[in-house]
Amino acid sequence: MNARLWQYALFAAFSLSGFSGLIYESVWTNYLKFFLGHAAYAQTLVLALFMGGMAAGAWLAGRYMSRIKNPLIAYVLVEIIIGLFGLFFHKVFVATSGYMLNDVLPGLESPLLVELIRWAFAAILILPQTILLGATFPLISIGILRAFPSTPGSSLSMLYFTNSIGAVAGVLVSGFVLVATVGLPGTILTAALINFFLALIVYSIDRQLPKTSNAQAAAAPTPSQQTAPLLRPLLMVALI
Repeated sequence: MNARLWQYALFAAFSLSGFSGLIYESVWTNYLKFFLGHAAYAQTLVLALFMGGMAAGAWLAGRYMSRIKNPLIAYVLVEIIIGLFGLFFHKVFVATSGYMLNDVLPGLESPLLVELIRWAFAAILILPQTILLGATFPLISIGILRAFPSTPGSSLSMLYFTNSIGAVAGVLVSGFVLVATVGLPGTILTAALINFFLALIVYSIDRQLPKTSNAQAAAAPTPSQQTAPLLRPLLMVALI
């Protein structure tokens, strides 16, 4: 297959990552509202942890990227771990939330302590997955840039585009189709199966790509002197 087609195949695969990621976000909200007692609390917590965990995962992946020899294989491992979390999430949630509600919280006298434990427990349930989800974009983007170094700008743009399109589809399908059809356990199981399928696809593609040398991998694209002055204004625009 032409190298460009393998690149497009990775773009298409990453749309599935966005699809499954937003299924998780919408389903976690439905689960946690039963434990926290209100949908608004669950939505607030999930959104904060989802964005914060994604940022932390991206930062960690970027910080240790120089030590990763094959980012695409690292991406495959991350997707497998996310899938395992999704595979067992329902059983873990039912068992642990039942224990908290029936055995732990009734014995506490302080309302503040009860709320702190409830929110901390809910955060622990989903924070590891959000950090892993945040690591996926840096890993696959660097993997693609190393495999196809001639088109860094268009590659990153297409990754954002395909991932965002997949995310929109994931929200719509999970909210209007999957939950009504297979319930919360079936919906989160669907997301986990997508993670496993995605890991298999990216692994298969990686085996077909030519391997870059250490020197080529180290020569990552850097901003030119002409574009560097634009960096600070663009960051301010993004902040606002």
